[in-house]
Amino acid sequence: MDPIDTLLTDAQARRDAGDWPAAAALFARAAEARPADAAIWQNLALARYAAGERRGATEAAARAVAIQPTLWQARALLARVARDGGQPVEAERQWQAVLAHDPASAPALMGLADLHLNVFGDAARAAALAGRVAQDPDWASDAELTRLMAALYTGALAPVALSEGLRTFARTHLQRPAAPVRVLRSGRRRVGLISPLLSASPVYFLTFSTWAALAATHDLVIFQRGTRDDAATAQFRALAGEWHDVAHVPPEALTDRLVAAELDVVFDLGGWSDVGALSALSARPAARAFTWIGGQSATTGLDAFDGWIGDKWQSPATSRALYAEPLVEIDRGYCDYTPPAAIARLRDLPKQGVALVGNPVKVTDALRPLWPEDVREVTLIDRRYAYGATLERVRRVLEPIGVSIAAVVTPDGHDAYLAAVARHRAIVNTAPYAAGLTAVEAYHLGVRVIGPPSGGPLFAQRHVLSHARTRGRNPTLARQIAALIAQPA
Repeated sequence: MDPIDTLLTDAQARRDAGDWPAAAALFARAAEARPADAAIWQNLALARYAAGERRGATEAAARAVAIQPTLWQARALLARVARDGGQPVEAERQWQAVLAHDPASAPALMGLADLHLNVFGDAARAAALAGRVAQDPDWASDAELTRLMAALYTGALAPVALSEGLRTFARTHLQRPAAPVRVLRSGRRRVGLISPLLSASPVYFLTFSTWAALAATHDLVIFQRGTRDDAATAQFRALAGEWHDVAHVPPEALTDRLVAAELDVVFDLGGWSDVGALSALSARPAARAFTWIGGQSATTGLDAFDGWIGDKWQSPATSRALYAEPLVEIDRGYCDYTPPAAIARLRDLPKQGVALVGNPVKVTDALRPLWPEDVREVTLIDRRYAYGATLERVRRVLEPIGVSIAAVVTPDGHDAYLAAVARHRAIVNTAPYAAGLTAVEAYHLGVRVIGPPSGGPLFAQRHVLSHARTRGRNPTLARQIAALIAQPA
């Protein structure tokens, strides 16, 4: 056998085993020997990306595209790196380049759908793109999940239909074979946290105080599914008895990693923002499992959880039929807000005008009939309004109901965002997907939340019903979560 072919066989074996640094080193040697082979450069790009070498991955993928412009896999990786690196416009350009060669490319259409739903904030456009691949057997499941997630924002599906759709999706596409049954240990318990949102996100601001209180009496085993690393990530890392970086681990291997950790209890803090983790958790790799803040928009559809952590306002007993999980009613509110230092110095800023804040994906045609009649002008506050298409889409939502845009603020960082909100007397609650952390922050800044009361039955529709009463604070939360952990099987 040609020595380079032997080298490639070894590289592919390391890749298949998930040993990405070794695979990258071997593919790099092969690329030096065969510099005109686009497939080798593509494999090198993939291995470097999975090993966390984004710059090297970009360079290798660019070489692959230069050799073979129609190699969509390399374009896909360039799009992914650009998206992860905060350059969604470049990611969109790469996907459009794929469509220029193949207008029916399912990977490109779904890549664009992801950008429109999760970055540019256009749920209807995301659903339309996904609909173009709904009959493709390799992509139908991704298209269906996009349709269901988009409906949370557009209201295209009734709550019962949406919940049933999520249950069907989970049963069909996420459920994995059961892991070996684990028995709860007595005494100090090992508690797993798994999320791609272990950063300055609702997971940090609404749960961290609880984990900080429990860290002294429980062994926290944290599985980091994200790639963002900021000050909040560092605080989570400091709490961990064990820390596992598992951002690129697929569901089957992730289940194995969770089983190997010998967890008594695991808390899903990613929900529908991490479908791979939901699939891994469907096997019940820990003795007990709960789902909590983080992508917690609607039921996971899985029977693997011992509880959905909410409260009597967010997930009342009357909505029980919408959940696959048993409802856990936390007394006095399901979260406990950790305010950043900026809140105290910003609270007393002079206030005037009304703002529309947070992810623009929540601003859809469904908001029009619920818009507060006395608000005729708003300031838009969110970094995503830097994208011209996002701003124009929201303008098209507001103009037909006589609402003008007074100003647009695209804050650089969380403190700048809080400062912009603090200068307004009120923010408009969105519907059907209600304001969550944004409402809590507004209340702590002395800013009113006005507009739709968020009275729909879905969890995502009810945020303000809880936060208006508790301001996101519950000093008894850590004790109640500890009691859940201490329960016998």
